[in-house]
Amino acid sequence: MKKAFLTFCGFTAALMFAACGGDSSSNSVDQESGESSSSVEADSTDVSSSSAAQEYTDPSWPDGARAATLDDLERNYLVKIDGETFHLGTGSKTGMFSLWAIDVNEGNTHLALLLITTDFKDGIVKMGSSNTMDPLVLDEKLSSNKVLRSIQKASKDREISFIIVGDQLKYRVDKGDFVEAEKEKLSVENALVTNAENLDKKRLVCNVTGNDTTQVYTFYKGRYVMQRVVKSDTVSWNAGLFDIYRGYSFFVSKFATGADLAMMTRKITSEMDSIRDYSACKPSDFKYTAIDGSSLIGDWAAFDKEANLDWAFSLKSSMNYTLAANSGMSENKEGSWDVYGDQLFLKVAKMLNSDERCKDNSCTFSIKGPVTDISEDGFTYNHSEKGTPKMPKKWEVPLFE
Repeated sequence: MKKAFLTFCGFTAALMFAACGGDSSSNSVDQESGESSSSVEADSTDVSSSSAAQEYTDPSWPDGARAATLDDLERNYLVKIDGETFHLGTGSKTGMFSLWAIDVNEGNTHLALLLITTDFKDGIVKMGSSNTMDPLVLDEKLSSNKVLRSIQKASKDREISFIIVGDQLKYRVDKGDFVEAEKEKLSVENALVTNAENLDKKRLVCNVTGNDTTQVYTFYKGRYVMQRVVKSDTVSWNAGLFDIYRGYSFFVSKFATGADLAMMTRKITSEMDSIRDYSACKPSDFKYTAIDGSSLIGDWAAFDKEANLDWAFSLKSSMNYTLAANSGMSENKEGSWDVYGDQLFLKVAKMLNSDERCKDNSCTFSIKGPVTDISEDGFTYNHSEKGTPKMPKKWEVPLFE
């Protein structure tokens, strides 16, 4: 796509910015099920580039070694960290890994888990306070769980590095010695969906037990959107990463309207007719044509004749964006973005005069909608933003003198 570069002079008005606090909150709780959850902030988890051949090398590697890619990984491995053995799950390889400690004490199995959001760049799973969460309760009396907690609390990322030497997959923890990765096969319940790929292009319309709210889930590759609907009105939605490990479906919210869940855990039946012990669902198929998010990277412009507003929209490769009208004096937003299937999502982290504009809770802190008519000259974004001034839907390459 042809790229044009536009200077956002309006962002000299940065002093008029204020951080917006309406997004997913830390340590939020799934109010409808009572499950606790925790938030995590990370860069884009678009990992498509991780499957390509990589040129990264490290002088401490054995001769002839290369960085492993997602394509080199099986679904489950056994790894040792600080003397304890853990199960490492790669899932659907779309942005999350799982690290499980399984201890048997007096005949009872105790599950503890860290979810890790990572792009697997250079064959490395980085783990630390910024990108891990514990959806299953950690019993810190158990030594393996203490290790998981120490990873979660680490101020400096710990690393599991994977390399290919000949035809062997090897790993090391931090800067330790490389050892061969041991593959593991896990039994699963036939009554549950156990592979997230089976939910791609599926829609579940679920009636929550004891609640008048309908939840509508739509699934993309490794991503989901969940809308809460009362009668025919969508009252809120959240969207983010989705994967399945050991029959548990994990939803990690990255975009949300208002305060919403950071993370929730469910078990979806193999017939997709219910979310176990929670709601009855009607499954159906839906279609989408996935777009390449990289085709949107660049600087775009629009002119609203009726409002006499010049708009500038910059979608950056760092997965951050800026949006300004009349050089930032009439509108000025910034935040993060991502693409799920054909849907473009914008998270509003900062907004011009947000304290005044949002005091009646009328602001939308996440925006979504399909992108169509993509060409080198522009695209159409049928977004959900209803604020003032109203964001244009048609975007084109800026004009220059």
